[in-house]
Amino acid sequence: MTGKTGISRIRAARLKGMAAYVMLALLTLGLIVVMPSLSDAATGERVTFVNATGETLWVGATPSADGSRDINGLPTLQPGQSATIVIPDGDQPSYWRGRFFARQRCTGEPGSTFRCLVGDCGVHADRCERTSDPVSLAEFNFNQNDPGAPWYNVSYVDALSLTITIDTPDHPRPTIAGSCATSDCSAGQMLAACPAALAVTDPQVGDRINCINPNRDAESDYTTALRAFAPRAYLWSTHDQVPDNETMFNCVGCTDLVVTFHNPVPMNRRLADRPQLASAQGAAAAAVAVFELRGYADKCIDAPGGDSADGAQLQLWDCNGTPGQRFTRGPNDSLVLLDKCMDVAWASQDNGAKVQLAWCNGGPAQVWTIDGPFLRNPHSGRCVDVRDWNSANGAPLQIWDCNPAGQANQSWRVANR
Repeated sequence: MTGKTGISRIRAARLKGMAAYVMLALLTLGLIVVMPSLSDAATGERVTFVNATGETLWVGATPSADGSRDINGLPTLQPGQSATIVIPDGDQPSYWRGRFFARQRCTGEPGSTFRCLVGDCGVHADRCERTSDPVSLAEFNFNQNDPGAPWYNVSYVDALSLTITIDTPDHPRPTIAGSCATSDCSAGQMLAACPAALAVTDPQVGDRINCINPNRDAESDYTTALRAFAPRAYLWSTHDQVPDNETMFNCVGCTDLVVTFHNPVPMNRRLADRPQLASAQGAAAAAVAVFELRGYADKCIDAPGGDSADGAQLQLWDCNGTPGQRFTRGPNDSLVLLDKCMDVAWASQDNGAKVQLAWCNGGPAQVWTIDGPFLRNPHSGRCVDVRDWNSANGAPLQIWDCNPAGQANQSWRVANR
């Protein structure tokens, strides 16, 4: 992530010649006042933060380097909680520009050893003392002297951690900033689609927690993976120059805005945090029907070596009844193997995209329907296929156009164990 000066420079270049966006040239999202405890807060717009994840979040913020004020007392949100703050633009200066983000998996003593695995910005739990590590951002320009304000956008320019949406409930709009045009992307689908080389995992839990953009000023593998979802957000610094882009929003005169942080915590983390639930879950799992997916050359879909690593490509192998071949049905028509879901890499819709294991996220890349002999992914419209008609053990699986006449390397059947 660039510093405040670098961000201002990039925003200025991006918005050059666009008078309505000039104020956003200094964008660097930021701080606010905690609502109920500060009765003397300056009158201004209100931002409500909603935690739609399964873990605790610490709201972070940094103001732009243009006189926008720092404010202490940012909220900590338990799962499902919300909190409202007041934007301090009622005095001098009569504007506030900056960014908000979610700090995740924080530990330590506030003011001393406090730190966060995602969005770390200093040792205080209720304020930031420096710009955060790369993270998803909700960016704002509040200005009482700008008739078009407030202006706002969601930015994944530096990284994608949580999915963010910004809504204006007092002035309904046809679209919500940060939502996706091609599907609901609020369940972690984009993070699951992150190229493995760019993904950051929690070293203790092993799940993905961030995806770092290797080049914030140009298109890359990062932007290719995320553009498949058509998010109404910045993916690189000049994304707003793409025809028909949906990156920048405004809501004239709006005084209430809602920032929602999305993404469920993967099941393995929820169970690790709640061992009594893990025990109950384990008992329930024993009663779930277990089956093989048997097909080409009378072999089975298999996880190589029983490896449940995120991104492990599935293969063809002799049916042997081992855990790496024992599927169950999960929510939303998913197929679960070794506590991961069968997934199309990067949520791709292209022929040749690999079929892999990934953290279960409820996304379209993990929906599988049995359609005659086919195992079809409706998102892509393509079928599970053994690459190059290779019948040897270890032949990799991919998606490919479903052959309406049927073909052996795309034919699968459920075989109960």
